[in-house]
Formats: sequence, structure tokens, C-alpha cells
Amino acid sequence: MEQDDLASMVRYLLYAADLDTQGIIYSASRYHWAGDGNGTSFYLPGREYNTSQTSWRWTGTRYIQDIVLAAYAEVFPNLVKHDNFPSPQDLLRLVKVGNIDFEGEFNHDTDGSNLIRSLLLDHDPRPLYLQAWGGTNTIARALLSIEETYNNTRFWSHVQDTISRKAVIMASGFQDETYANYITKRWPAIRVESYGSTASTWGYNCNFTGQGSTVGLPDKHVYFTGAWIEANILQGPYGKLSRTWLDGQMMPGDQLDGFGNLTTALAVDPWCPPIREQYAYLGEGDDICFLPLLPTGLQDPANPSVGGWGGRAVRNTSEPNLWNSVAEEKSRNGTEVLNYSSDRWIPAVQNDFAARIQWTLTPDYSAANHPPSVRIVNGSTVRVAAGTTVDLTAEVSDPDGDKVELTWFQYFEEGTYPGHLKITSNEVHATVAIPTNATADQTASIIVQGTDDGHFPLSRYDRVILQVC
Repeated sequence: MEQDDLASMVRYLLYAADLDTQGIIYSASRYHWAGDGNGTSFYLPGREYNTSQTSWRWTGTRYIQDIVLAAYAEVFPNLVKHDNFPSPQDLLRLVKVGNIDFEGEFNHDTDGSNLIRSLLLDHDPRPLYLQAWGGTNTIARALLSIEETYNNTRFWSHVQDTISRKAVIMASGFQDETYANYITKRWPAIRVESYGSTASTWGYNCNFTGQGSTVGLPDKHVYFTGAWIEANILQGPYGKLSRTWLDGQMMPGDQLDGFGNLTTALAVDPWCPPIREQYAYLGEGDDICFLPLLPTGLQDPANPSVGGWGGRAVRNTSEPNLWNSVAEEKSRNGTEVLNYSSDRWIPAVQNDFAARIQWTLTPDYSAANHPPSVRIVNGSTVRVAAGTTVDLTAEVSDPDGDKVELTWFQYFEEGTYPGHLKITSNEVHATVAIPTNATADQTASIIVQGTDDGHFPLSRYDRVILQVC
């Protein structure tokens, strides 16, 4: 729960009606660990500290319960007027403490690792998405505990195969060595998605180019300015929890080291100097772990290679079950743009967040905006012949009765046809021309985006894959 983790948690809980949260677990990382309470010193080379430490930048194990969920409870009566949010009591029961003693420590079971273990071994057939906002050590402990129980039994092969198909690790980069040293070696079939490069959009914004930072504010910067965030995000008892530059808020424990004044007005921090604009976007580097799961119409959690609010990922060539977020993509004019895979969705993501902040402020459903629904009636895949055209039709509705504007576009990287397709559209109808040089089995992805005209314009999508036959 450093600054950006807290801000990500604030955003995450506003989507708790869309995701079936099974646990919220404190864990350690290379940047934060509690120590064992016995004065044991710990040191690894190449870290922020250059001598052994008994703890490092630890923020405690009560912030989620006492601060975040307390504020959530305050606005919960309003939230449930807008969607089926879980109760504060239900969420509190999910909070556990995992392996927090040292970076990469996973040598003993904890309440957090035991919860993950039980979820991996239950009979729920759905995938279990393990969000690694810090290190993967608590996840590693759960897997090691299962291995120690079943490794020498006749059930081991079945257990390992079942869990490898069920578990999906979604990490905001690797913040300890347990993935490399244990998970990938002993559980190589588990799919792991590392969205480290997407942090260029959602991670810390600093005044210089450096590890873990971006150059000032990202593209579409209006949504990261202090004026926009103060007016639209830092509202009410819940929205004010979010962390921004120069807001005067500090985390427990931060006062003890050189990172302590990260968001105070007098901060001069050697790692991430502040943007000198009060309330400007600070960072939510862990949004990238759950944005790919949100039901926007773009998401396909089973296929990280398709794009969406969390960006798009590709297989690692040396580790086939490791997926890494892409660094650049083609914009709509066909030029390669750095960070475009995630930057392209900034207006939609930020407006959606702002609209949900409004949900926390009003019990009146009609006083807030809610997302439209868009569906391509042709289906998810349409077979087409080279040199022909295909007519596509969308259905659209809006729960608030807002006008919804439709935009049709080709998502280049989601298809195998290398060129531009000509798309002619008239609101719910679009015609796509298939070039004569398209060859059998080439594909093209066509997206329809529906954006309403509410105070915070909200967007939803659908996708059709055109397959040349």
C-alpha cells in the first residue's frame, strides 16, 4: 500500500461490482517489507538501501481496512443505487496478511497464502486471476505449499495440471525474484502476464526519464492535470483518498526514509521528483493488473493478445507462458507510437473513473451517468472473400437515454492482414472493403466504439474478426 497502490485500490473498488473479488492480501516487495519483528537484518544488492535493514518502507497492515474500506463503507449506500456492489463487511472478510517479512520470503504459510491455496484447490471452474501489485512471494508460498502436500503422491500430476490451467498471474512488473527463481521453474505452465511497460501510462509520473517513471504527463494530459483531477476525482470522502502530487498526504512509515515526502509540497526526492502542479496525477501503477478484466466489450481475459484498457500483450519468445505488454502500436493513421497500446484509452478510462466517483456522491441513479451497451449483430467472426465488401450492423442502448455516438475503426495489431481497410460508416452501419490482395486465413479486427453524451462521456465496445476465406 504505497502511494500508487492505494490510488489503484481506490479505483479498483469502484469496479467491485464488475469483478468477483476473492481476496485482498498484503504482501511484500523489493520496495516494501515489514521485517520479522525479531531484529533480523536483510540485504540484497542493487536495492534502494546499501546496508542491511530490519524493515524497509513498510506501511503496515491496517490501511486497507481502517482507511480505504472505511471510506468505501461511508459511500456504499450511494454505490448500491448504481450497481450491485459488495458490502464493506464482505470485503473486510477478504483482507488477509500474506508473506510480508522480507523481499521474496516464502518459507512459511500465512493467512494470505492459505487463502490463495484454498482458492486454487477449490472446485470453482473459473480462472483465478492473481493480481501481483507487489512481489509474487505470497503466490509462490501458496504454490509451494500445494507442491509440498502433493508432490510425492499419485495426485501430483493432476493437481499441478489443474492449477496451472486455473491460475493466471497478472503482475505490474516483477517486484521480487520468486517468479524467476521458483514459479517459472516449478509451475512453467501457469500463464503469467507482466504489464510493466504499460506503467509508462499509469505508473509514477516524474519530472525526468528514469526507471519506473515517464516524461512528465502522458499523452491526453488534460486527464492527468491537477485541475481536472481535483474537480473530478478528489471529491467526497472516498475520492479524496486518491493520491496526487503535492497533496500533503503521506503513508505510514514513509517519514523514515528518503521516500517519505513523495507527495508533500516541499518534496525533493532523488528517485521521483514531483511534478510541480498540485493534485496532478501521481501514479496508479497497478491499474494495469485489473484493467484487462473490466467488462468493456474489448476484454478477453483468455487472450492477452487482444487490446483493451489494460493494453495488449505478446508472448515472451523464451518463456511461452509469459506475456509482456507491448511497447508501441500503430495509431489510427498507421504510424508507430510509443505507449499507444495503453495511452489510446486514457480519455475513456479517466471519464469512467470520474463517473464512478459521482456514483459515490449521489443516491439518485438519474443524477449520474452509466455506460452504454454496444453489440455487433453479425457475430464475433465473419468470413469474407478478397475483393468484396461486408456490411456490419451494431445495436446500441443507453440506460440513461443518452445519445450514443458510434465510431468504427480497425485495430491493426489484432489482425494478420498488414494493410489498412477502408471503412465507411453511418452510425449503426458500417461497410468494410476487403482488398483483392488479402489472402486466405488472413484476419482483420474491426472495433465499434459507442460513446454517450453524458457529463463524463462513457465508452463501451464490440469487436468482430473478419476472416478471409
